[in-house]
Amino acid sequence: MGTEDQRANASSGVSGTFEEQRRHPRTREYGPQELVVSFQDDSGQPQTMRTVLWDFSEGGLGMDSNNPMQEANDVIVSGELHSAEYSVAFRARARVAYCREIGRELYRIGVAFREVSYRRITTAS
Repeated sequence: MGTEDQRANASSGVSGTFEEQRRHPRTREYGPQELVVSFQDDSGQPQTMRTVLWDFSEGGLGMDSNNPMQEANDVIVSGELHSAEYSVAFRARARVAYCREIGRELYRIGVAFREVSYRRITTAS
């Protein structure tokens, strides 16, 4: 099963109670786009990994990764969001809310924003 199939199958496995906990509606309008996540490993060493955006809201985002992350870890997430109307670069301090295995060596990671900044990107027409 390919990564796209794993992502599609995983979206149907989210429990109703989890969805009810969201304060802000999520959108998949921006995905899939690559994000960069920076964090400190268990020994305190800085690490960086690339992930793929799954969904996005005012309060956080979901992303897919080949590597799991520890819940409650503080991370920095950065990337660009592109839609038909606009594009923005963003950087967010966030906390890992959950990490679920959704396929063989594929994890869905949800983060809650603590602080986020956006910068509009001008695209050439």
